[in-house]
Amino acid sequence: MAMEQKHIRIGYFDNLKGEGSILISADIDGLLELEDTFLKLSQGLTAFNFSKLKLLDKSHKIKLVAIIDMENIGLIPTIKGTFEWKVRPEKWGEYREKLTALYRNSNSGHQYLDSNSIDNKDLQVIFSFNEYPLSF
Repeated sequence: MAMEQKHIRIGYFDNLKGEGSILISADIDGLLELEDTFLKLSQGLTAFNFSKLKLLDKSHKIKLVAIIDMENIGLIPTIKGTFEWKVRPEKWGEYREKLTALYRNSNSGHQYLDSNSIDNKDLQVIFSFNEYPLSF
């Protein structure tokens, strides 16, 4: 069976690596689309609904919106199945740099996209590049 290409998958897990987490898994094409989205957020785009990602696997029903905020609040649930990811523009730039480093330095790997929020009540966000099976 041929490996499915061009994908972004987003899932919520109650206890992944010890805490509530959002896992974003992508191949190189998905990584590049997310890298571009993070760049736009770092340069003035005020919000982005992840359902607009062209390569998003629609079978993963997470509703996730990225929002520019004055503080690094992080990724938080708002209502069941809906999440808001609120950080400063500079933090979106840091996230983009982490994705860039993944494909420049290897063919797979992961990065923690931490908000460094003061109260640490946000969910853990893990970006995975070519690590998880298609059915994660």
